[in-house]
Amino acid sequence: MTPEPETVEFDGISAYSSDGGGAGVVLVHEWWGLVPHITDVCDRLAALGFAVLAPDLYHGVIARNMGEAETLLAGLDRPHATAEVVATVAELRRRGSPKVATMGFCTGAAVAIAASAACPVDATVAYYGIWPGSGERTITSPVLVHAAELEWEGNWWAQPAQFRRWFEGMDNVELHVYAGAQHAFFNDARPEYDEAAAKLSWDRTVAFLRQHLA
Repeated sequence: MTPEPETVEFDGISAYSSDGGGAGVVLVHEWWGLVPHITDVCDRLAALGFAVLAPDLYHGVIARNMGEAETLLAGLDRPHATAEVVATVAELRRRGSPKVATMGFCTGAAVAIAASAACPVDATVAYYGIWPGSGERTITSPVLVHAAELEWEGNWWAQPAQFRRWFEGMDNVELHVYAGAQHAFFNDARPEYDEAAAKLSWDRTVAFLRQHLA
């Protein structure tokens, strides 16, 4: 049965909901905001049987260009954004999801990792994003990281060598680097989209979520 997507409100948070009836996934958006690409990913996960909530960390604002995205990101209260994702994890548990993962892209990956360090989760998926020193080394549940080989220089902390540094020696972290791929390679609404890397990373993500949220 195709899930019915809707917008839900809880704890002062607005979130896109696409409920496939099973384990929970908190999906955290990029610096663009809660755009159609993110809601499409929610629906794809829900079609596979996951209950997905995507909190709107910008509270209704969407960036129309790079300049606006930079401004929104610069104004993001990181502790508050992390707390909102933690609250979304709790909301999925209240709704009956026996296990919950956080998952995010770029800025959303950084928030997802920080939230996984701040509250118990069953798994974390991070696409090319992290805030170093946000508790990543305290996470004990499984973590899957997707990194772009050609990550842009301005996002140096998400370059493959840096990801290896942040998680060095952590057996619970699985890191994949996608050869020739650029930042945002998963976003099919962006020119950086890399179909092969996107498909491979998606297959790995689905297998990882099914394994650790079963």
